Amino acid sequence: MAKTRNPLEAHTRSQIDRRLLNLGWVINQRDTRCNVFQEQAKTEEQNKLFKRGRPDYVLYETGTNIPVAVIEAKKPGEDLDKAMSQAIECYAKPIQAPLAFAFNDTFVIAKHILQSRPLKIDGEELQDFVDQITALRFIHEGAEILSAPKGINFTREELTDIFKSVNKLLRKEGLRDGYERFSAFAEILFLKLIDEFEKLRDHKGEDRKFEDRYLWTNFVNKFKNDDQALLDFISDSVWKKLKLEYGDIFNTPFSIKKAGTLKPIIELINPINLTATDTDVKGDAFEYFLKTVTNGNKDLGEYFTPRHIVRTVVNMVKPTYGETIYDPFCGTGGFLLEAFKYLTLRIDTSKTANLNWIKTKALHGREITSTARITRMNMILFGDGHTNVKQMDSLEKPINENEQFDIILSNIPYSQETEFGHLYPIPTENADSICMQHIWQALKPGGRAAVIVPESFLYEDGVIGKTREMIVKHSEKLTVVSLPRGVFMPYTPTKTNIVYFKKGGNFKHVNHFVIHNDGFELNTKRKPITGESDIKVLLSNIDAPLIIKGQANIVDRQDIENSGNWNLRPFYYMEDIPNIKGETISLDENIIEEVITKINPTEEPDKEWCIVEVSQNGIFLGDTIKGCEFTQCYKIVRAGDIVYNPYRVNIGSIGVVPKHLDGALASPAYVVIRLKTRNITPTYIVSILKHSRYMRVIMNYSISSARASLPYSELTRIKIPKPQNSQLYDLTMLEKKMNTQINKYNEVADTISKYATNKIKG
Repeated sequence: MAKTRNPLEAHTRSQIDRRLLNLGWVINQRDTRCNVFQEQAKTEEQNKLFKRGRPDYVLYETGTNIPVAVIEAKKPGEDLDKAMSQAIECYAKPIQAPLAFAFNDTFVIAKHILQSRPLKIDGEELQDFVDQITALRFIHEGAEILSAPKGINFTREELTDIFKSVNKLLRKEGLRDGYERFSAFAEILFLKLIDEFEKLRDHKGEDRKFEDRYLWTNFVNKFKNDDQALLDFISDSVWKKLKLEYGDIFNTPFSIKKAGTLKPIIELINPINLTATDTDVKGDAFEYFLKTVTNGNKDLGEYFTPRHIVRTVVNMVKPTYGETIYDPFCGTGGFLLEAFKYLTLRIDTSKTANLNWIKTKALHGREITSTARITRMNMILFGDGHTNVKQMDSLEKPINENEQFDIILSNIPYSQETEFGHLYPIPTENADSICMQHIWQALKPGGRAAVIVPESFLYEDGVIGKTREMIVKHSEKLTVVSLPRGVFMPYTPTKTNIVYFKKGGNFKHVNHFVIHNDGFELNTKRKPITGESDIKVLLSNIDAPLIIKGQANIVDRQDIENSGNWNLRPFYYMEDIPNIKGETISLDENIIEEVITKINPTEEPDKEWCIVEVSQNGIFLGDTIKGCEFTQCYKIVRAGDIVYNPYRVNIGSIGVVPKHLDGALASPAYVVIRLKTRNITPTYIVSILKHSRYMRVIMNYSISSARASLPYSELTRIKIPKPQNSQLYDLTMLEKKMNTQINKYNEVADTISKYATNKIKG
């Protein structure tokens, strides 16, 4: 007898049906083009292979009996990994469907079955369903594809070289301000993108918006031997067409006035396939030109938010039709664009009024710089919604109660000052505080916000603490997602978090989730890495939070209050303890103590003092300085002390003071530790802390946004493997042997040094 299954909720089915319809799949089985079958396969032979099981959805290549994918749907909170296993083993493999999707009414995961790998586009894991063309590309090209057919590929470094060349040409044009130059460059990118998007429309069989004569490929080839005619055609004919189509965005004339400037820029841009390049060209260009404003001396705290992080934030908030969405610091419009895509995939687009409302009423943005114009251009290209994007300083114009929004999505500009703090409940020049106050005031009661903030916003006192208390104390729902340090590389190493809250009421608990792996290398290159990222775990459980050792936690309101300042830092409440065989011990006051006593070397002006340095290679003699040359107090270290650089210990700058440096001085910036027990050796502690897994522990316990720092108070929270009594003797003997070798090495090094000194004197 067939296994009885609980029916899926109607909402879940309608969610899947709507998305598939908007992606071009045909679910009406009376239609001869039908390529989606629910709770059955297309043929009786395939149904028999399920052994009386019933798949939720089977997708087919149109006009064939060839399965493309299986969708297994679950209710919210159900395990997506189990759902995926069921989709693959029970339904996909029996009928040889190459792709599988699992959906729990919140999040979608997808796999290439033959390669046993998650599906990725441009290095990012899929977070939703795809159209038939994309699904077939995954089947033919593999688990990872680019968003468009690949042309000449450029690395970020190669693109930066192009931006440098364009920047020089635009300077010669007379455009001195970095924003003016980027605006001019964006106009050219816009022309190139229109051409590429029209080609994609042709590929998909959609109607064109522009005639051939207005497209890049046509006019660049037509006027390739007449630079002035090319400039005239763009300035007059193309610009008039764009103004007619899009209105005031193109009220200002084409920025480039010299044919000698335009032609070489076009030659630089022409080879780039903007929609297919591995990196986001507009985002990279924005960052590059931003850094050139006033010769790089002006930093507006703006950083291009990676697309997969933007997509994650939108999926956390889950906008619905009828809600208004606002980004007061919208930059190039990433959050608004992703919200537009999210909504249009989930509404009935056959009703013109639905789409028009999203295009003209749903999305609102402000941007202080002329980038606002680029935002509007960007949104036009990707579907529209540009109507309510304004160039203005959001902080100068607080939102009143009659203008509030249902949803706010933003990445606030960090570490800035503002002259408009007096307009807000907690007056200050600190723009981090005022940005968050602006967001709080702009949010309707019951509205939801997801904001990327610097790590320091989670725990600092002062006006930041008061601002955090105002928000946290009066929020109904709170989630903090810790992003890995490096997610904004190569632009900044700033440590950030997503703070998600619902305005009004009193929260019962705070959900913490730590993303260690966002799917990309945490360095300047940010290349995609294989395997599944932590984002999948976050989003698949966002509505039913879990407690995961060292990664996810649920903290009661009382604990947040008891912190004294409404602290939201995840690792204030959570430990990161590696999987360890046997017992662990804390590096607390029973094991170690901090050496804080300092001396003033100037009191012995003629004495020569040895200064220790610490690096990844340990402790060594850095310099020898007379007492009279010191400008501050230093710490005296003893043989066997542990010394570390709090700003670099996360990369292994820690070591044990050797015997020959006993009595040397250490910078007051270093942390000096002395053992209080013989039940453990200093070298053993250092070896543990330099282990790669403990580097992650150190990073998790480090504080500050711009530069990670591990204070002594956080070090004492770390738990390490406790050596057994039988091992202590061996460890002690090994340490003595090592110290003997170090002393012999230093004796030889001193002899060589004296020999060299004598030769030089001679």
